[in-house]
Amino acid sequence: MLFFDFLHYLIFKFYAGFKEKGAVSTAAGIVGGFQTINVLSIILLILLTQKQKIRLEAWVVIVLFLIFQIYTYIRYVYKENHSIEVIERKWLNKTESSIERMTYLLYIYGVFSVVVFIGLAIYVGSRN
Repeated sequence: MLFFDFLHYLIFKFYAGFKEKGAVSTAAGIVGGFQTINVLSIILLILLTQKQKIRLEAWVVIVLFLIFQIYTYIRYVYKENHSIEVIERKWLNKTESSIERMTYLLYIYGVFSVVVFIGLAIYVGSRN
């Protein structure tokens, strides 16, 4: 989960730059959203392999979203071993080149996740 910890940290730093009071919970919510769209993308890929038309029910999406939101919120807001200070220490213990690579990787992950999810949702929706 170190990958998502660093994603949470970068999102937190972005929102903290705007002096947002709830930057920790906002970052946790965004990380939970990314995890949800990743799982939904996998489900959509599985649906593409099915010969018969199968719909993804709205309640499934809502339940997945709630599970990931609750999990990430508890993990980053209430757990001391995943606090911003702990994650920041791990982040700063990395070399400068490692930080730069990880930052690029996280940006690519974010863009890729959103584009693939939207593309799959549109394609599967148009097939049905």
